[in-house]
Amino acid sequence: MGRLWTKGTINRAMLPRLVTFFLVIWGTQADVKQGVYKVYRCVPQDKDQLIALTELYRKSTELELDFWKEPRDVDGYVDIMTPPAEQEMLTEFFREHGIDYKITIGDVEKLIIQREKSELNPWSKFNSSDPVLASFFRKRMSDDFVTSNKAKYGFGDYHSYDTITAWLDDIQRFYPSLAQTFIIGTTFEGRQIKGIKIGSPVHATNKRIIWVDAGIHAREWASTHTALYFIEQLITKYGIDPQITAYMDTLNFYILPQANPDGYEYSRSDVGPQTRFWRKNRGKQVCKKDHWRRERCCGGVDLNRNFDFHWGESGSSDDLCSDIYQGSSAFSEPETRAIRDKIMSQEMWGKVDAFITLHTYSQMWIHPFNHERKSFPNDVQDLINVGQKGVDAIEKVYGTKYRFGTGADILYPSAGGSDDWAKAKANVKYVFLLELRPGEEEWDGFLLDRRQLIPTGRETWEGVKTVVDAVMAKARPKFSPQIPEIRRPPPPVEPPRFLTGRIVENPTTAMATTPTPFATTISQLVTFPRNGDSMPINRNTAPVGLNQVVLNQEEARRRFEERLRQQQQVRQQIIQNAQQSRRVSQSSGTTGQCLDRSRWCGVWLQQNPALCEQSTIYMSHDCARTCRFCR
Repeated sequence: MGRLWTKGTINRAMLPRLVTFFLVIWGTQADVKQGVYKVYRCVPQDKDQLIALTELYRKSTELELDFWKEPRDVDGYVDIMTPPAEQEMLTEFFREHGIDYKITIGDVEKLIIQREKSELNPWSKFNSSDPVLASFFRKRMSDDFVTSNKAKYGFGDYHSYDTITAWLDDIQRFYPSLAQTFIIGTTFEGRQIKGIKIGSPVHATNKRIIWVDAGIHAREWASTHTALYFIEQLITKYGIDPQITAYMDTLNFYILPQANPDGYEYSRSDVGPQTRFWRKNRGKQVCKKDHWRRERCCGGVDLNRNFDFHWGESGSSDDLCSDIYQGSSAFSEPETRAIRDKIMSQEMWGKVDAFITLHTYSQMWIHPFNHERKSFPNDVQDLINVGQKGVDAIEKVYGTKYRFGTGADILYPSAGGSDDWAKAKANVKYVFLLELRPGEEEWDGFLLDRRQLIPTGRETWEGVKTVVDAVMAKARPKFSPQIPEIRRPPPPVEPPRFLTGRIVENPTTAMATTPTPFATTISQLVTFPRNGDSMPINRNTAPVGLNQVVLNQEEARRRFEERLRQQQQVRQQIIQNAQQSRRVSQSSGTTGQCLDRSRWCGVWLQQNPALCEQSTIYMSHDCARTCRFCR
């Protein structure tokens, strides 16, 4: 694929004017030329370029730019899917700020058809000129998919929601002692949200629980396929693989392969990029006038911003048209309420030891908390130990490398996520969010090649098994019932010592009779009941041994605060330049009147009263009278 590279000159003071100018041109353009959607990739080289891209990201809803990867750090990838009408604007923006870019996908719709709609031939016509892909398929050849499942499903391809739920029903019919479907709710469009419970026997209610969900973002199809692969492994390997047999004899698995059925089916309904890359659910549509007096109809909620944990605080939006719209309130959507009610039900409450939610893409293994940097639960060391084992297990299969950490630290802060809620509100021990293939450096993003679906499922399953192993270690008996426990006699109790009239027990004896807490901490422990047991929880500080974690996150916080200071300095400079420009304009003898150069000034200000302050340079030039800049 050809690449376009462009470089220009940075002009920080032009940023607000440039962005607003693009909005004006976009808003008043009558004839939109026909063309194709493209994906542009750029990498900010310094803080000025990062600030410019961040400002563009804030305007992305109005400009109809779809940021597949948001600007986060200097030297970090930024991927932007762009409609035909905005491509000239975007390239001009890149030139204005000296940002190098390339076109990674020249025709998004064509790639959608090629990757997801055309007839699939797994072993021919793949791009052998790509050494990474060629190496991948050499490994893949010895791992073809063979199944003994009586319920047949077309693995290695994407299928409709009806096909998925029919397969779940078939599994229940063929394996009634191992599988039972369940319905947790109904969507806005009336679809049942169906999952499957797997265990041996499946009707046992006294076992610990593993929860897995996928597809909460509609366009992330590969996550749903991966959850279905988990189901396949459990059903077909029971009684054959000793490890999986032990899993199912000891635990119950609740798997929800598609948490957003309406959004998923909508994203399948057309090959147009705006439809295929739909992210939210399909809630009620609301029509409103935008800043340019055009009527826009928007709807849907980002379900992973709708859970009740720091809802609406960071990484979300109250703009109905935004891809990260948080909803009118926490749990405003039937899908999120359904997950909440199932986890909190009498059937499951206090029994869930692992909550795993599957997403795409970036190849990241994420643990709580994600609403802000330098924030983690008291048992974070346990999450680190298990999560790192999962990352290592994934890499051992095909060499796929994952990044590990909190979403706030390795991605960006985002509040209202299901994983944070599961940890903080549902009291689940092991909570992880997995961003599956491809990696950030790959160019195809959500359009994962179907030939990678089965390998993605296999390597991810190996990683998830490390979480199941950790739960098993807590669930299985500590001693074999066939072997009597041999106890050593306790040490002799020393007589008490008398100090200033008070009796002080011998320290060794006192420690020997004190219950050992689940996690060693450096501050007071409090307990709460959890399925009949008391589980110590540290509400104050982090566990011992986290010094390096704390230092790393403090360093990340310092870098973040430094970037904020730099951004503030740039904004102050922009304001100073605008003020200087107004003073020059007022003192000039060539202009004796205070005029509006645009007849739209009043309309703009009526729609956004703060526009004069937000875009001082542009407004002082074209709307000086309306904004009262020269009185």
